[in-house]
Amino acid sequence: MATTLVASGGLLYAASWQRWAGACPWRGDQETQKCETRMDHLYDFLPPQEPWMPAGVAAQLAGASLLVLAVALLPLPWALTGRKPGLPSAVALLATVLIVVGVALAALRSGLEGVVVSPVGSNVTISLWVLVPPFLFARVAVLSRGWASSAAAVLLILASPLVASFTYAIGPWDARPWWEAISGLLTCGAGACVLVEAMRPPARRPDAGVEPAVVSGTRAVPWSAD
Repeated sequence: MATTLVASGGLLYAASWQRWAGACPWRGDQETQKCETRMDHLYDFLPPQEPWMPAGVAAQLAGASLLVLAVALLPLPWALTGRKPGLPSAVALLATVLIVVGVALAALRSGLEGVVVSPVGSNVTISLWVLVPPFLFARVAVLSRGWASSAAAVLLILASPLVASFTYAIGPWDARPWWEAISGLLTCGAGACVLVEAMRPPARRPDAGVEPAVVSGTRAVPWSAD
């Protein structure tokens, strides 16, 4: 799962590069006409909506990023909480994955066809894509089994469009330059935290370190080296 999260974040960073590279420096003066033009919501690709202007293959990369993220979501609750989700949680997880896949395919098709292709359910699906995943990640954060798992869930919340749209995606005109790259880096960070959690040694049992008993006749006595 760590690999898929890192791959998803990397693809989203690449999509952001398609939109901003050559127009808006990552650092430095962004007060240029070309950069201001790219800040227009006309170039948004998460997801494309009318009116829309493609920026290279940004939409295809963003669609691929969401598809990989959908794959990562399937084992997410088990990996971060260490427990099998119940039926209600499993249904909610499956619904979230289907929503993400729907938006991903819409972005991918839009990029390939050069025109806006709405997901099944149109604006309702897009609204659910913005609202539902952060609540799933928040639940996982509460039930997580360690600091690395909690950090992974929190980073996924910060990478979500819901948080981005109220914070680092807000620009001086429309969109802030490179905001999708920030989201991608946060997703990569979540993948790194998942890897840390996977590499941690399992917690010791409460009875760990107690010497086994040696049976002597009908009575068990503690083992002694003396």
